[in-house]
Amino acid sequence: MDTEELEEWKSALSQPDFYEELEELVQNLWDRDDLPTPDYSKEKARIIYHEIIGGPVADTAHPYENRIVKLWPHLAIAAAFIMVVVCAGMFFQAQYNLDTDQNTAKVEDLHPGKTGATLTLANGKKIRLDSAVSGEIAKESGVSVTKTSDGQLVYQLESSSDIRGTNTLSTARGENYILILPDKSKVWLNAASSVTYSADLLDDGIRRVHLEGEAYFEIAKDKKRPFVVSTANHDIEVLGTHFNISSYADESTTTTTLVEGSVKVRKADLSYTLKPNQQSQLISGLFNVKNVNAEDVVAWKDGIFLFEDETLQSIMKKISRWYNMEVEYGEGVDINKLYGGGLSKYNHVSSVLEMLESTKNIHFKIEGRRILVMK
Repeated sequence: MDTEELEEWKSALSQPDFYEELEELVQNLWDRDDLPTPDYSKEKARIIYHEIIGGPVADTAHPYENRIVKLWPHLAIAAAFIMVVVCAGMFFQAQYNLDTDQNTAKVEDLHPGKTGATLTLANGKKIRLDSAVSGEIAKESGVSVTKTSDGQLVYQLESSSDIRGTNTLSTARGENYILILPDKSKVWLNAASSVTYSADLLDDGIRRVHLEGEAYFEIAKDKKRPFVVSTANHDIEVLGTHFNISSYADESTTTTTLVEGSVKVRKADLSYTLKPNQQSQLISGLFNVKNVNAEDVVAWKDGIFLFEDETLQSIMKKISRWYNMEVEYGEGVDINKLYGGGLSKYNHVSSVLEMLESTKNIHFKIEGRRILVMK
């Protein structure tokens, strides 16, 4: 798409008369099977699609209404989706209303994060997984560790002998990784996170892992051996389910979000059992449980930045971890202002910052690996 065609596209987006035609075009393209699509499950794609064509947001009162900045209308996202289906790799280009005058900060591109992690074995040996070749990369008493051709780490128990020692899988800033545990449970590890576990996963008959940072879990069912995720401040107990935990050391809140099944969050004598689309927030030693759209919370594992009424500070922490950059705030910047929107995590940093700049409320400047946030 050249510059002239892009300008025509932007103009069409701003005309209400085109809304019905655009929506019909989205539906027609969605029903076709011969066009390239983004690389995630059809179920997830359909969820996103229905959110895209869900129509304008109802004009209802919101306790923070004067602090919320929506990054684009639903139909503009729908139009962006059309561009993606036709031209693979252009997913969620949310730049239709960018200000091109000299007051808008021009940012240099920095590459997004990638698949990568470090595996630390019980004997202290460290293995960089992004450079390791596919196949068996380690073998400890009765346990084989294999890297698959698509970059996942798989544990396989080879004997029932006494297996001791712990392993740690850790991602740096700008990395994520997928781990398949000995019980076939699957873990998506987000940037700047780590998960520690025994080589056979067992701790006094309980399947247990220790998490720092953020991870999404799909737990294999085993009624005889419950699965427990321990964080720095509480435990999450489960039999078989899908859920997300965010427990970063630099965050004051630890969240557990349930996608499917049932989990119990527990700290000392306090415990709550979550239902799907509920999120527990542990703040200052107390739990707060609220309803959320769980699919939005776990969008990161499908390669999407999705912000739903999220503070600027929280958004910038995610950007900092994924692009491996430091963030500094200028005088007068409201770090608690709420934003909403989303786009692919695999865009360069310029796309993310320009998306935020399109609100006309904020500007950015990049110096090396530092982002300056300015009014």
